[in-house]
This record gives sequence, C-alpha cells and structure tokens, in this order.
Amino acid sequence: MTSDNIHILQAFERQPDGSWRCIEAVSIVTPDGTLSVEPGMTFTFGKMFEHLDVAEYLEQLGAQFGS
Repeated sequence: MTSDNIHILQAFERQPDGSWRCIEAVSIVTPDGTLSVEPGMTFTFGKMFEHLDVAEYLEQLGAQFGS
C-alpha cells in the first residue's frame, strides 16, 4: 500500500452504520479523474460520487491495510 492510500484512509472515519465520513480534505486520484472530498462529506455503499463508490473504495483500502 502506498503512503497516498494510507493518507486517504486516514482522512475518513468509519461510522457505526458502515458509512464513511471525511474528517480531513483529501483528493482521490482514479483512472477516471480526481475527486476532491471535503470534511463532513459522508459516503454509503452503492452511492456513486462522481464515478466512484467511495465507501466501497475505502473498504478495499482498509482490507489491504488490515484495518
């Protein structure tokens, strides 16, 4: 896992309902473009933000990182 991925994961808190809340501004770079995420934004599974299911993306990062 790259330090960028660790930084992305640390910019979010997983909520008791399984959603992810941004706590620090972060950019997520994907093959389809860059997403700018601001503190307070919350992401739930199955909901697309621009072109990415951010909750699913963060779960995958967490699984790679072991959290």
